[in-house]
Amino acid sequence: MPGSYPEATRRSGKLFERAKKVFAGGVNHNARFYQPYPLFVSRAGAQHVWDADGNRYTDYWMGHMALILGHSPRPVVDALRGQIGRGTHYGMGSGLSVELAEEIQKTVPCAEMMRFCNTGAEATMYLVRLARGYTGKRTVIKMAGGWHGYNTELNKGVHRPFDKSESAGILGEEQAFVKNVRFNDLGAAEHTIKEAEGDAALIFLEPVLGAGGCVPADPDYLKGLRELADRHGVLLAFDEIITGFRVSLGGAQGYYGVTPDLASFGKIAGGGLPLGLVAGRKEIISLADPTRKENFVSIGGGTFSENPLSMAAGLATVRHLRRHAGSVYPMLDKAGRGMRKAVDKVFAAEGVDAHTTGLGSLFLTHFGVAPKNAEESAEGDKKARLDYCLELMTKGIFVLPGHPGGISTCHTPQDLKEFVEQSGKFAARLSKAR
Repeated sequence: MPGSYPEATRRSGKLFERAKKVFAGGVNHNARFYQPYPLFVSRAGAQHVWDADGNRYTDYWMGHMALILGHSPRPVVDALRGQIGRGTHYGMGSGLSVELAEEIQKTVPCAEMMRFCNTGAEATMYLVRLARGYTGKRTVIKMAGGWHGYNTELNKGVHRPFDKSESAGILGEEQAFVKNVRFNDLGAAEHTIKEAEGDAALIFLEPVLGAGGCVPADPDYLKGLRELADRHGVLLAFDEIITGFRVSLGGAQGYYGVTPDLASFGKIAGGGLPLGLVAGRKEIISLADPTRKENFVSIGGGTFSENPLSMAAGLATVRHLRRHAGSVYPMLDKAGRGMRKAVDKVFAAEGVDAHTTGLGSLFLTHFGVAPKNAEESAEGDKKARLDYCLELMTKGIFVLPGHPGGISTCHTPQDLKEFVEQSGKFAARLSKAR
């Protein structure tokens, strides 16, 4: 792929100019925008995507990290081919949805019962409603830098200064009972619970901060939160939309050995098609039973909930992961650990202060900081990170600027070696420029 990013991606540039005339900002998800303009993809397969100019990239964004088996994996393609002729949307239940729920129930520690919906944002919204309905309390404690989708209440404190709404159009009173605390700081969570004076309903966090810097929780921190929640009569919930079925078959709760009361899932659970779900203790999820006469929590699901295509894709993916868990997860964990260590080593060799965070197959390189929370992540050199990602793109490697990457089962040792080698070349140029 010759030349600079603009030289190599002229058609993407032209498509972006057209897109700006029909989409606000030229994109349909804010995360997909980066300077000078985002790539436009024409096709994908296994570990690769091809852009509108015909350039091929080894993809580590993997559809917002939803594609643990790569693009169009055989089990999912076969399942969709078999299903599409039997119907693309029922608007009713099916055996597929029951089978997928049973598979999830077998693998996720907290999943005594669940409800499907269409997106992760819906799942986190429903999770908060269930927690408040169950406890009769109002205050939700979330993490600074924690991203739980675009639902109104939780769209707060994702970016600096970490105590404000992320959007105009949201009323202050709609977020009045959502309190942000520092991630990996048990004392901050306990202080906020006490400040709530018996009104704390929920502690809600991503076990690995996504937008907040791909920062994993300290094991003792999660155990401490579980003890803190039990001691104060507060529910504990994990947002496992990224970590679910990625860091282990049982998600982060399986990896860390800490079982929350509730959890939200999406991405991998849908096998590359739209899916969200909220799972948890039976007595909590049962509040959504429409036959209840008292304390009914209305959490809906949406027109396309348990859509048969999503159910088929999710079922094929989760079954494949369960059957091959003994080989898939050790391989992904080894690949992720190796990549993080090797990338840091090549930067250090050139005297560049860089630190790659992550867990399992997840990774994100920071410049100038080794963050333990979103506040520290925000202090990193953002220009260096953007330049790094754009440089990798010109070498046929795609990592979405500013966001975590994820290794799939399709990535080869040669792919990872090439990633490290190109990182080393960028490190040398960066060091020389400084």
